[in-house]
Amino acid sequence: MNCIYCKNPITEKNSSEEHVFPKSFGCPDSWTIDCVCTECNTGFGRSIERFLAGDSLEGFWRLQKIGSRSRKSIRQTRLKINIPNEDKYGNFKGAVVYCDFSKKDSLILPSQIVLEDDEGNKKYFLLDDIEKEEVKNELNRYKDKVFRIFTHNKTEEQKAIEKMRQVGIVFKPQKGGMLPSSAVEEDDTLKVSVEGIIDDVLYRSIAKISFNYLAKIKGAEYALDSRFDAVREYIKTGDKPNFKMVEIKEGHILAEETDNKYFFEGHIFTIQTKGKRIIGKVSLSNTFAFYYVVKLGELEVWHDLKSGHAYRLKDHKIIELFSPTMISVPKPYFIR
Repeated sequence: MNCIYCKNPITEKNSSEEHVFPKSFGCPDSWTIDCVCTECNTGFGRSIERFLAGDSLEGFWRLQKIGSRSRKSIRQTRLKINIPNEDKYGNFKGAVVYCDFSKKDSLILPSQIVLEDDEGNKKYFLLDDIEKEEVKNELNRYKDKVFRIFTHNKTEEQKAIEKMRQVGIVFKPQKGGMLPSSAVEEDDTLKVSVEGIIDDVLYRSIAKISFNYLAKIKGAEYALDSRFDAVREYIKTGDKPNFKMVEIKEGHILAEETDNKYFFEGHIFTIQTKGKRIIGKVSLSNTFAFYYVVKLGELEVWHDLKSGHAYRLKDHKIIELFSPTMISVPKPYFIR
């Protein structure tokens, strides 16, 4: 058997169990494929899948619903989480927050410096970024403005002041304050705004899930066919073909679902033919109002290919989509 990604032989020394979708999203050990070598398996985990798990809208969702097994956080650049820019949040409005991967459904306020530009817009700079040249220039540009520092303790405060001095900004900190009581909701929670930036790293992760699913349904020999070389290379290296490999579509994969009504909470994976093209559809949260379409390859001769499965979060089970047109699961499991 050869690896469906690098096409090198799989031996006893480099064999591995590849989960069809990432284990961090709940993929059971019973839903794996044995046609990915250890080097590719671990390489993808370090290079693209870790960002899907910890720096994406889907990663934020799974942290709330499933939690983190590794409890390891990464620097979030694609996932932008902020305290809303509203007066009721006082000096903290607009502040940057991170996911806390040591706990389920929890956030961290990292140490940061805040200033207002000439138009009154707030700018936030993380303490770890002060030494970057572009951040130094921006801070010095507004050196006559009022700066605020958000830190967790006096040690971090002194560290921030010293870093500011090193870039040419000297100031005396004034007594700050706590988050206003008006900022906390009646159910004792704090609302945040979340924005996700989707780039090729995340698209490649989605394409890999779809390609794994193809290998699960049709077998390794089918996936090794040269018609899938373009998607294989895109997943491995990020090299783009002359067409868009992965696209976002508004709506839901399952028919008759809307933003206010869906049949269950979980993930959906499908493979089907559209003309002579084989496409995959992936949704890592059926509660989202969008899903991904992956152009996997071309058929030499047209034939009908249609398969669909879902991971049901309620009981952590893989279920088959029974309808030949994939319009529904056996019965509504979850209605919002």
